[in-house]
Amino acid sequence: MRAKLFIFVVLLSAAAVPVSLFAQVAEVNPYAGFYWPGSPALTPNSVGDFQNNQLLGIRGGYYVTSGFEIGGNYGWSNHFQPKSTDVASSFAGAAGFTQGIVRANIWEAEFSYNFAKRSVSGYSVKPYVVAGAGGLTTRVGSDGTFVLNARLATAPSGTTVLVANDVLRSKDTFFAVSYGGGLKAERLWGPMGIFGDFRGRTIPNFFSKSFNWPEVSAGLTFSWGEHP
Repeated sequence: MRAKLFIFVVLLSAAAVPVSLFAQVAEVNPYAGFYWPGSPALTPNSVGDFQNNQLLGIRGGYYVTSGFEIGGNYGWSNHFQPKSTDVASSFAGAAGFTQGIVRANIWEAEFSYNFAKRSVSGYSVKPYVVAGAGGLTTRVGSDGTFVLNARLATAPSGTTVLVANDVLRSKDTFFAVSYGGGLKAERLWGPMGIFGDFRGRTIPNFFSKSFNWPEVSAGLTFSWGEHP
C-alpha cells in the first residue's frame, strides 16, 4: 500500500505542484496500450493461457537531471484471466468452481534515462530507456474468486473429490518489474506532445512460475518547467 500511495502522490504532484516551486521539468502522460500475456513460463501449464487485453493508465515524474527522470506508473486491465479456450480453466468452470471477472491494477515506481533529441522525419524526438518495479494487484468481481484449475484429492471419507487448486482472489498482489524504452515528441502544441512506449513485464513468482509478456502503449505527454 505504501508503494501505491507513493506512486499516486508522484503522479498527482507532477500535475498539480506549481512550476515556481520546482524548476525542473515535471510531466504527466495518460496512455492506452495492449499486452500479450500468453502463459506463465511461456510453456503449456496448469495455470492457464491468459487473454490478450488492453491497458489504460497514466505515468508521470520529475527530471532530477537533464536526462534522468524518477516517476510512477499506474495501469489498469479489465480482463486478467485465462482465455475461454484454456483447457484447465474451462474444466474448472464446467465443474462448478467460481470464476468471476478479474481486473488487474499495475503500479510501479519508474526510473528512466532520456537521451538527447534526434530529428526523425522533420520532427524532434527524444529516445529513452525505462525500468520499473512494483506490483500487480487483482480485483475479482462479485463472485470473489477465479479458480484457475482443479485437482483430485482424497476426502476424509476416503472418496476422491475435485478441489480448487490455483485461485485468483481480490487483492492478490504479485511483485512485478518492467523494462524497455520509447520515443517522446515533447511540447508540439504548448505543453502537449506525444509518446510511444514498448516494454516487457515480468512477474517472477506467479503461482511458482515466471510470467513474462510484451506491452505496447502510446499517449499524450504534458510537461512543464525547465531542465536542470
